[in-house]
Order: sequence, then C-alpha cells, then structure tokens
Amino acid sequence: MQNNLSLSIDIGGTSAKYAYVTADGRLTGKNSFSTAGLRNLDEFYQRLLPVIDEGFACGAVNVGLSCPGFIHSDGLCMGGVENLPYLKGVDIPGFLRQRNPSLKVSIMNDGTAAALGEYWLGSGRGSRVLLCITLGTGIGSALILDGRPYPGSHFQSGEIGYSDYSSSEEYLEIDYSTLGILRRASALTCSQLDGFAFIQRIRDNDPCCLQLLEDWTAKLGRVLANNILMLDPDRVVIGGGISKQSDILIPLLEKQTNRQLPPQYRQLAEIVPARLANDAALFGAVKPFYETGADT
Repeated sequence: MQNNLSLSIDIGGTSAKYAYVTADGRLTGKNSFSTAGLRNLDEFYQRLLPVIDEGFACGAVNVGLSCPGFIHSDGLCMGGVENLPYLKGVDIPGFLRQRNPSLKVSIMNDGTAAALGEYWLGSGRGSRVLLCITLGTGIGSALILDGRPYPGSHFQSGEIGYSDYSSSEEYLEIDYSTLGILRRASALTCSQLDGFAFIQRIRDNDPCCLQLLEDWTAKLGRVLANNILMLDPDRVVIGGGISKQSDILIPLLEKQTNRQLPPQYRQLAEIVPARLANDAALFGAVKPFYETGADT
C-alpha cells in the first residue's frame, strides 16, 4: 500500500533542501538546513535527524534522499562527494531504517533524482529514452530508460563533465561548465560577471560574450551530438540556472547540435529546457515510492 506523503531531502555541499511531496506531485513545506562547515558524520546527523523525526511525526514514513556522488543500489555512498567527505562509505538509508524500522528510505545521485523528477512531472513527461544534461558549476547528465534511471555497471554513469579528459586540470567542465564560461567571460571583459550580467551582455550584443556563447554552444553541441548518436534519445532536457534563458540557449544549442550530426539524425531528439528548476531532485528522489507495485 502506498503512503501518500513522502519527505524528500536534497543534500548539497553547502545546504540541504527538504519538502513534503504527495503522490499526485504536490510539494509543500519547503525548507533547508546548512551543511557548510560540518566536520564529520555526527554533525551531519545532528542536522538531518530532527528533520526526519519531524517528518515522521507529520505522517511521512517515506524518506527520499538525493546527494552528490556514486550511489550503490544498496544505498551505500561509494565516493564522488568531495564537498561532503564524511559521507563516503556511509549507508544513510540503512542507518535511518535501523533507527526507525517504520521508515521506508531510498537514496540516489542528485543528478539522477533531478532527471527522474523531470521525467515524472517536468519536461521529460512521456519520454521513453530521456537524456538530461545539467549545466552549472559542473556538467552532469543522467539517462532515464522507460522511466528507470540507468546507473551503469559501476553506478558511475552520466559523468560527461569528464569528457575530453587529459589531466586533472583539463577536461570538459573546467572550461565549458557555466562556471567555466563565466570565468572566461570575466577575463575577456575585465569585469567580474555573474550569470545575469553575462546574459545581459549577450542581449546587448556584446561581441566578446556573443563569441563565447557561440564557442560554448558549439562545444556542448558536439557533446550532445555524440550522445544522441550513441543513445538515440527522443528528448534531451537541459537543466541548470542557464536553462532559464532558454530563448537564447536552446535555439543555439539545437543549431550547433544538428550541425554536428549526419542529416538522418537531425531533429530526432527534441531539445528542451528543464521545467522544475531547483525542485527537480526533490520530486525525483521520492518517485520510486509512488510507482505501481512499490513496497512503501
């Protein structure tokens, strides 16, 4: 039997967002707690457990967690959590279930959770082969096949930010993440630009920023083209803060992607902006509880 209320917690390196999510996709009670400066697992649990207990008191027996890193199917955090090093090797779901056997707990990678959220309630609805790309401080991706995340044989799929790897200081997301582009734009314009200022300069036809945007989308277009050739998705969802500027980004990205595809592959994958913004992972982390036949 499904319980209608779930507590979803999206754990990040500086803060953790949480909210209640219902079976019909309503999100309420959104809040957060800080994870910045925490030194060890005990300090992390001191922040997490009161939220879990409050949720249980409100009737949320399902707890869905999302966090950075490589998450094994049994719930173990295997690595990739440089900003939360005390989580490496930790089975958070196992600990929570042992502490309160009435809880149903799941955990997944945050990028996977965001993709699953978009599949459930966002721009990925109805897709059979969904590729989600997130552009932010890094570049991440996740693949959803017939509604199921594809984790890879070592639970490390989707790490396209490491494409073109030649050293620990030279790979795709160093220069072509949103952060990398803003760093290059600031150097070229001799101004410290954030995302809003960069986009405004593009709208004002600043030649340096326009050229950077052209170079950026050309590189990302090549990455998308290669993934389209390999995966044959019917839809590609672009997430991250920059996706809010979809009137600028999406047409250019479509053009650059199709330019680097053989004619018969052009237009096969629809490229669309994410719809759920920063709430996508909150929705995706609890979706497994609402699947047909889920033991929740």
